[in-house]
Amino acid sequence: MSVATADNFFADNAKYLVAALGMHVVIALLATVTINATRPTVVLPQLAIQATIVDNSAKRIKREKEQAEAARLERERLEAEQREREQAEAQKLEAERQEAKRAEEQREQQLIADKKRKAEEQNKAAAKKKAADDKKRAADIKVQQAEKQKTEREAREQAQREAELKRQLADEEGMMQAQNAGLLNQYMALIQQRVIRNWNKPASARPGIQCEVKVTQTPGGEVLSVQVDKCNGDAAVRESIKNAVLKASPLPTPSDARLFQRVILFIFSPKE
Repeated sequence: MSVATADNFFADNAKYLVAALGMHVVIALLATVTINATRPTVVLPQLAIQATIVDNSAKRIKREKEQAEAARLERERLEAEQREREQAEAQKLEAERQEAKRAEEQREQQLIADKKRKAEEQNKAAAKKKAADDKKRAADIKVQQAEKQKTEREAREQAQREAELKRQLADEEGMMQAQNAGLLNQYMALIQQRVIRNWNKPASARPGIQCEVKVTQTPGGEVLSVQVDKCNGDAAVRESIKNAVLKASPLPTPSDARLFQRVILFIFSPKE
């Protein structure tokens, strides 16, 4: 019989056990009286024995009840500990499951992050390569354009040089023809005459003046500058010749435009 069953049995049948115990005590007393009938009469403390037996029985029942209660409490404690262990084990398993789940999620997130990073790196590399290719292509186009422009510029310059050479040859040929025809001498004579007419002879001028005059002019004959170089006159004569050239501006233009010279040299030699 288990402790719990014994506890319940004594709790439910305590009065019957006490009655049976009392009956056994009475029977024992009667048997004692019968046996001792032939013996000298002895006065026994029956009431004290009966009270002692009843008291010991109550103590035993109380002790058994206390033991049963202690057993119940111990059982409940063990069951509580078992529940706590099971709960702790379940919590541990749940924590491990959650940790494994978090680790799996972290691995998945890491995989996604790695794929994203690799994709970004590939995109950056592709963009960098495209930029480098575009830059190289632009540089090549720029070089090609520069070479083309250089070729075109050189061709234009060559054409200009050839045209200028042709023009110079034509001018020289025309000038030669004009000189051969005496047109250049006529042109110089007209300039000299214009300057002489505008000359105010200074008092220090002597007969036989001959001075080399250099004149810079525009295509229209406007005098830009006058320089008197070799001259047998004094400073007053030189200054009077400069004034005469300036007063003669604009100078006569040649009959043939090919005879025009921006800088002309002529001999100032007035007749007395």
